[in-house]
Amino acid sequence: MRRLSSGASRETFALRTEGGRELVAQLERGGKLSGEAPPQGPLLIAAADAGVPVARVVAHGSSHPLLGAGWTVMEALPGSADPKRILGGEEAPRAEELLDQIAAALAAVHRMPTHGGIAPVASDPLALVRGMHESLGEAHPTFELAFRELAGERPAARGPALVHGDFRMGNLLVDEHGLTGVLDWELAHVGDPAEDLGWLCVPAWRFERPERPAAGLGTREQLLDAYARHSGTAVDPGTLAWWELMGTLRWGVICVMQAFVHLSGATRSVEHAVIGRRACEVEWDLLGMLDERAGARCAPRPGAAAGPGAATGPGAANGPQAGLHDRPTAGELIAAVRATLGEELLPAVEGRRAFELRVSMRALGIVARELEQRDRHDRVRASALAALGAADEGALADAIRAGDFDGEQAALRAGLRSLVAAKLEVANPRYLASEETDPQLKGGADDRRAAR
Repeated sequence: MRRLSSGASRETFALRTEGGRELVAQLERGGKLSGEAPPQGPLLIAAADAGVPVARVVAHGSSHPLLGAGWTVMEALPGSADPKRILGGEEAPRAEELLDQIAAALAAVHRMPTHGGIAPVASDPLALVRGMHESLGEAHPTFELAFRELAGERPAARGPALVHGDFRMGNLLVDEHGLTGVLDWELAHVGDPAEDLGWLCVPAWRFERPERPAAGLGTREQLLDAYARHSGTAVDPGTLAWWELMGTLRWGVICVMQAFVHLSGATRSVEHAVIGRRACEVEWDLLGMLDERAGARCAPRPGAAAGPGAATGPGAANGPQAGLHDRPTAGELIAAVRATLGEELLPAVEGRRAFELRVSMRALGIVARELEQRDRHDRVRASALAALGAADEGALADAIRAGDFDGEQAALRAGLRSLVAAKLEVANPRYLASEETDPQLKGGADDRRAAR
């Protein structure tokens, strides 16, 4: 048995029986803030009956003293779920062919039965995301702006149908012949099938192909045409756009929620902690989408507003000796630790250990950049809030929710862009650079070179 590197919400293990049978076991993690997941075994069995490519269930159960609240054992499937390999064309069919197979699988998901309590009903998904956001008590003014946009232009509901809830690259298993399996059904629910189409187009799931919104494989039009062909149901572009914006907002709330799972002590995980800092990537995407919907030009990138004299390396903001403590400075110590982790330890480990080491390196990088740029970012924050007449992010979020900025949308988005860009300069500066340079850097994890 060996633990696999994937799975932020469940522990996943690969195992081989004495007879050589390859199996996968998944155990539900405790401490979720979003409620219990529907039982995976019955869902996978129903999915197979509907023609969805899924693993055959060997055994499943719940409330086991060792295996936990829920567990499923299934046969292993061929292929890879690594978006980089799939979108790079490694052992995968042509993008157009794969997108058609994905649309066919999604149409089969939406044909699954919804009776018998197989999955919970989500009658108002926007209210559900709003409730998740409010339960965390974190002010995100950009989220509030997106909530107002979504509440004002809701499309007519479709369905009800079985919605996978997390149908995206990373949860799709692919080999050289095409799609072999749909994974991770813990967010399945009964709702509007267009939700899955919008989630598939969320910017975070395009990985190395941000210019191809449909799962990094093709256009939205290609996705809608393929889905209509396989499902017999046409979804109009406006409905897809609403669900894409909704899915992007939902991912941002989930990022904050993952951090709180760690901070609450329910599940200590550096992976969850670092995901919390990805919320600003989502805010940046939301602002771009809102600009596009408003037909406005994006404001100048505040990410480039650091200007001459901005900190450019670990410890740069500290000077030769900036206070009480001797050299090396805090930033220099972090750089030394990251170099050791990346250049000496990372090449010697693999699997889950290597993944956790990369995430730890990324966390150290975030801390270093925050120390380096703290003073300048304090000034950026104060200036942006003052321009918007708000004392802090909480007051700004309240004002947006109350509609105080409904007549000043362009100025509001420009101010929010300044705040989000400053957060991105710490959390993931490559997310800013990726729009004008290499799209492969967008949302990527640190590698050994980042440790330098």
